[in-house]
Amino acid sequence: MEQRRLFRLAVEAGTITFGHEPGQGWRVVMALRRGDEAWEECAREIYSHLTTVELIDVIERHLDAHL
Repeated sequence: MEQRRLFRLAVEAGTITFGHEPGQGWRVVMALRRGDEAWEECAREIYSHLTTVELIDVIERHLDAHL
């Protein structure tokens, strides 16, 4: 029987990829990998149809919440 983890390791690496599509706005994909995870295991957050201000706000809030 596998025992449940008591805590998660710290964030070790991350990626933020964003691009702009005319008429659609900004799209961003973010992933943060913790010390005990493989890239395939980490959760990805995807946001689309963002204005420039929203793009920066989403990135800032995501990093602030997870680091």
